[in-house]
Amino acid sequence: MPYKIVCQECGKTLPKDRWYWQDGCGGALDVSFDFEEKSFQELVDVRQQGIRRYSQFLPVEDLPSMHVGWTPVVPRVIAGVEVNFKLEYLSVGGSFKDRGAYISVAKARELGAKGVLVDSSGNSGIGFALMGLASGGVDVHVFVPSNAPEGKKQLLRLLEADVHEIDGDRMQVNKAALEAEGESVYVGHWWNPYFIEGVKTMAYEAQEQIVDVDFVIAPVGSGTLLLGLHKGYEELRSLGVLKRMPKMVAVQACGYARVCEDLGVWKDCAGQSRLADGIAILEPPRRRQIVKAIRSTGGHCVTVDDEEIELSLTELRRFGFIVEPTSAAAYAALRKSMEMGLVKPGSKVLLPLTGSGLKMIDELVELRKGQSLR
Repeated sequence: MPYKIVCQECGKTLPKDRWYWQDGCGGALDVSFDFEEKSFQELVDVRQQGIRRYSQFLPVEDLPSMHVGWTPVVPRVIAGVEVNFKLEYLSVGGSFKDRGAYISVAKARELGAKGVLVDSSGNSGIGFALMGLASGGVDVHVFVPSNAPEGKKQLLRLLEADVHEIDGDRMQVNKAALEAEGESVYVGHWWNPYFIEGVKTMAYEAQEQIVDVDFVIAPVGSGTLLLGLHKGYEELRSLGVLKRMPKMVAVQACGYARVCEDLGVWKDCAGQSRLADGIAILEPPRRRQIVKAIRSTGGHCVTVDDEEIELSLTELRRFGFIVEPTSAAAYAALRKSMEMGLVKPGSKVLLPLTGSGLKMIDELVELRKGQSLR
């Protein structure tokens, strides 16, 4: 389908034959499609069950032949609410970020890039490393905080990525990755418009698997999960599939809750979260866009602390889900939303479980030991 690369800040349309992750004015970029009065059913390739099923909705001409996406959904009724857990942690690289990495690496190759650079706390780096290795011919450089979980760093090396450990927080890791840009293109998901295109396919899948939902619960660090889901549902609405948008619910961790603060939601926290490393981002570049998506759908924002995340991790394990703390943050926020009456009995919820706990098993075991000693 015809599409444009558009700057959010100044409205400029950029050429499609070069890799851009940001406009010269400093604005973030989005991909805008013209579906030419086609229907969703006409555009879906029913022979496929991965992201390739939605190739007509994506800004890439040649998608690699590997299975990414089409993760299972497990419904469970909790206090009268139908919670649909989408098991993104069962993706090939163990997180939802495989979707964005798959599209980004395919596009970078299409545009002639020999290598890619990404800053990551682990999951997006693993997704990019896996896609680069499977695609062949794409070098992957991953910049990670030195305190990132060892299991994730070991997996990055197993996938033949060049791992650059940076002392400092996620903002300093981002700065180091940008300074290294040269022959390799920067594909970090904070800015990369093609990453969001991969993530939006989760909304398409959910619509086919469970039909309409009332709420979408998404952990928010950089915000690409929430923005990808929002974009997917917006496109479904423009294609006539949806009559109304689901309410977008952002989940943030203590100490990293600027979006919640922008929405007037404050929580007294003893300090910064140690557990939700996947969303430990102080200043998401697309912050205004995230706030707009939440407000426009009538959604809300919830801040959770480490105690709430720990309790949710335990409950999710009892449901049979071995996930990382960031996934548990989303479930903790759902519980709080139900207690506050924001999500009422009879509602239908989509809750992606974003990342596998098997990548950080040592940390989860230590956490469990600490719980036992209390």
